[in-house]
Amino acid sequence: MKYWLRIFTALLLSITLLVAERPAAAQTPGPQARIGTWTLATVADWQAGVASGTLVTNNSGGELRLADDQRTGSFITTPFQAAFAANAAGLLWEAELPPGTQVRFALRSRLDAPSDPSDAGWSAWYELEAGNTRAATGAWASPTVVALPRGSQYLQLRINLSSELPRASASLRQVTVSYLDTAAPTPLFATGLPRQPILFGPATLTQRPAAIMRRDWSGRIAAAQPQRSDPLGVIIHQIDATLTADSGLDFMRALLAYQTLVLGWDDLSYHYLIDPEGNLYEGRLGGPTSRVPQVVGGDRAVHIALIVPREAAATPTVQGTLVSLLAWLGQAYDFAPTGQHSIGSAGGRTTRPNIAAHAEVVPTAPDPFPPVRNAIAQWRTLADQSTVRARWYFAEGNVNDYSQRLSFFNPSGTPADARVTLVRPGAAPVTRIVDVPSGARSDLIINDLVQDASALPAIVESSAPLLAERSMGLTTDIGGGPGISRLSRVWYFAEGSTVGTSRTYLVLFNPNAAVAQATITYMRRDGTNLSQAVEVAGQGRLVITVGDITQPDGSLPMQGTDFGVQIIANQPIAAERTMRFGEQLTGMHTGRGIDTLAREWHFAEGTTEGDFRMRLLVLNPNRQATNVEASFMGPDGQHETRRYAVPPRTQLMIDANAVVPDLGVSSFVRADRPVAVERALGFNNGAAGSVGAGATAPGLRWAFVDGRTTDATYYLCVSNPGRLPAAVNVAFRFSDGAVGNQSFSVPPGARYTMAVHEFYPDEPALTAVVRATQPIIAERSLYPGGGVRGGFTVLGLPLP
Repeated sequence: MKYWLRIFTALLLSITLLVAERPAAAQTPGPQARIGTWTLATVADWQAGVASGTLVTNNSGGELRLADDQRTGSFITTPFQAAFAANAAGLLWEAELPPGTQVRFALRSRLDAPSDPSDAGWSAWYELEAGNTRAATGAWASPTVVALPRGSQYLQLRINLSSELPRASASLRQVTVSYLDTAAPTPLFATGLPRQPILFGPATLTQRPAAIMRRDWSGRIAAAQPQRSDPLGVIIHQIDATLTADSGLDFMRALLAYQTLVLGWDDLSYHYLIDPEGNLYEGRLGGPTSRVPQVVGGDRAVHIALIVPREAAATPTVQGTLVSLLAWLGQAYDFAPTGQHSIGSAGGRTTRPNIAAHAEVVPTAPDPFPPVRNAIAQWRTLADQSTVRARWYFAEGNVNDYSQRLSFFNPSGTPADARVTLVRPGAAPVTRIVDVPSGARSDLIINDLVQDASALPAIVESSAPLLAERSMGLTTDIGGGPGISRLSRVWYFAEGSTVGTSRTYLVLFNPNAAVAQATITYMRRDGTNLSQAVEVAGQGRLVITVGDITQPDGSLPMQGTDFGVQIIANQPIAAERTMRFGEQLTGMHTGRGIDTLAREWHFAEGTTEGDFRMRLLVLNPNRQATNVEASFMGPDGQHETRRYAVPPRTQLMIDANAVVPDLGVSSFVRADRPVAVERALGFNNGAAGSVGAGATAPGLRWAFVDGRTTDATYYLCVSNPGRLPAAVNVAFRFSDGAVGNQSFSVPPGARYTMAVHEFYPDEPALTAVVRATQPIIAERSLYPGGGVRGGFTVLGLPLP
């Protein structure tokens, strides 16, 4: 950063020299702030300069005002020699300002004493903001400092008075320029300072911006004790800056010292600042909820200052930093970037944009200046588009052995994009943008994008609340289901087997930059446990073949056993499980893990009819035994319950065929400690099947992204665990944009199965949204070739 700021804001001056050098609190390791003052307050002070259209009165010891017959006038002081070389200055003044009158200030500086009355050697005039800002003493003040060339020793002030009315004038009683020296002996630049994600606010899908922390740029250590409230929006300010050879950090320290030590404010008035190179700085301590009472109408807002020259537009780098910050703030504090909010004012309640220019909040404020102000509408839209409202992770991905497709459903009222990133460890990622119309579904065939890749995790992001599912298939079986919408440090799988032909693979994906360390504990059905420590590289994937695991001494081999799994990592990751089974490994299943244990688990689908084999797998990862009750409900009111005691850190298998033979059932598992529960369904003589977790609670709305009835049978199963009848409506979306609806009722404690393929045959793409008047559970079963080529069952995605 070679060049940096000159700021047109407000400064105040006087011909009486009052030098007050005081430290700006503990600065470590930066320089201490020296502050000097120059005051104009007496008749002699006002008469010493060059005047045009003004007069000096004896009122209050000396005042400057317009001459009686003048509408405009000016006054330029004689050069003032500062007590030390300064790099910034600010202004305070006392005045009477009748309606229709105005006062404007400008300051210039030079490094050496002037030798003649010409302008040679002087800097340009820097205009100072003279709005409605006040210091803690009540004096009018410029809200920011202007940057002076490093080593400025001489100052000169220009005052312009104007009036819209005859014989009316502002009356200046006193003007004080505060000049500051915060320059380090060796210029410091932002390039070498550390950055870290902003610490405040709740977890968000939108990435937290990385900022230069206050302690790193100011050297000041202070406890934040602000008044707090959640912000309603953002106010964008502009500090008018031209580039100088001075350090930007010197200016930032001068701004901090000026607002706190000169104006007497509790802290900076800006929560965040963005410099001309796009560096983001933490400003006001306490984060976005710290209220700013110094700004009229802006105490419940996040204040962002752009340090951009008055006549310049924000560079793409500055814009990118700002838009990322706005997108994160909007999601973290729940205000829409393109929306408005209501505020109270002296005249009642008014509305203003959630992202507003300072001049929209304070009409007399000059900032932001036209090039920046005119861009704010576009920034609102960009911030909205940059807000991540959906992110889905798919740890498994393998186009060598499977056909693979991603499907997206857009439940919102506006079109959206899905940004798909296929992560190829050791190679450049593959990125595609998929258009998803409002209320419709779009597909992406992964095999068409990448070939010969057995490790292909995916990340899907969108500014709309998109839903995403993945389908993976063999010619003999198929698996699929939703992605992972939330990374977690802890994952569970209740099902796992390496008995006979069964193979179990754990797939861990680490989308973070740092290496993730994890401990995997295999909890076997016989109560024995085996732990394994693993590492997953940043942006990497790890596949664990469970059958190959043993203790270091060769004991407790995992081959030939049934088990559940607990994974604990030192940072959030995505975890999925793929299982292969059957003669010649014709069967397959893949799906996400369980990130939250629960005491209740619901399953709408289930059957022990024909050659179907149904099992419930319960994993008790606690260090205490748990009591489990499993209930099975048939379509005509049949009901069977079994009770079990599950030892600590053990997997339990419940054979539904032995409890309710030859029956279609829904099931419910209740435990007295939090557990993980999955249902396994096998058919085609064990050559095909699926495994999946249940719902921890019923819901009113469920969505199914994937689905088809072309060469496939499609069943939608709904169970009603409540005590009142549930009226259910299913809205289907077809590939051509058409919509179909089916309605039915489900009695209390019963289930209903809809053969969707009978209502809508030969549909190549079918998305369903299920709505009910009572909380229900909804699952979908899909069987290619009527089950000849396998099939799978999956729980719907709950909708708010």
